[in-house]
Amino acid sequence: MDSCCDSMIKYFMFIINLLFAVVGLALIVIGAYIQIAAKEFLDFLSDNYLNTPIFIIIIGCIIFVVAFFGCCGAWHENTCMIYTYAAMLGLLLICEIGAGIAAFVLKGELKDVVEEKMVQGMKNYNAPGYDGVTNAWDVMQQDLNCCGSSNYTNWFQYTPNQVPDSCCQIEKKGCGSDLFQNQIYQRGCLREFEDRFKSNIGIVGGVALGVAFVQLLGVVFSCCLGKGVRKGEYV
Repeated sequence: MDSCCDSMIKYFMFIINLLFAVVGLALIVIGAYIQIAAKEFLDFLSDNYLNTPIFIIIIGCIIFVVAFFGCCGAWHENTCMIYTYAAMLGLLLICEIGAGIAAFVLKGELKDVVEEKMVQGMKNYNAPGYDGVTNAWDVMQQDLNCCGSSNYTNWFQYTPNQVPDSCCQIEKKGCGSDLFQNQIYQRGCLREFEDRFKSNIGIVGGVALGVAFVQLLGVVFSCCLGKGVRKGEYV
C-alpha cells in the first residue's frame, strides 16, 4: 500500500469508530428509554422478550468499548489494539447475526404471545394484587386509543355491560358504564399494538444491515491496517 492509501485507511478507521461510539451511546439511551417509558407495554410480552431493553443496553456498551479500541488503535497505530478491535468486532458481528435470526424466528410468535397475555390481563383487571396489570391496561388503552383485545366487547366477559374508564375517549370516573359507541374506542388493542411495534421493523432491519456491513468493512480495514503497521509501513 502507498502512504496515501495508508493514511486513508487510518482516518477511515478513526472516523468510523467515532460513529460506532455514537451508535453505542444511542443504543444505551434507547434501551433505557424502553425500560423506563414503555415498561407497561412489556407486561404484555413473554419472558423471551422482557429482557430486550437490557439486551439493547448491553449491546450498546459493547459497541462503545469496541469503538474505543478501534479509535485508539487506529490513532496510535497500536498493532495489539487494532487486532483486539478486529477480533471483538468480528465476534460482535456474529452475535448480531445470531440475534437477528432469533428475532426473525420469534417474530411469528409475537402476536399469539401478546394476545394470550392480553386475555390473562383482562381476567385479572382490578383484581387484588394485580395493580401492575390494571395500570398496564389503562396506560395502553389511553396511549393507543383502543379498548379490549379485539374490540371493546371483549370486556363484557369480565366486566358485564361496562368497560374500564380508560376505554373512554374523554376519560372520567364512571364513563365506562355509559356504552355510547361514539364515546368509547372501537378498535382492539391487539391490532394497535401490532401497528405500533411492527410498523418500523423494515426500517430497523435496513439500518441493522447497514451497520453490519460497516462493521464487516471495519474488520477488513483493521486487518489491513494492522498488517501495514507490523510491516513498518507507517511512520
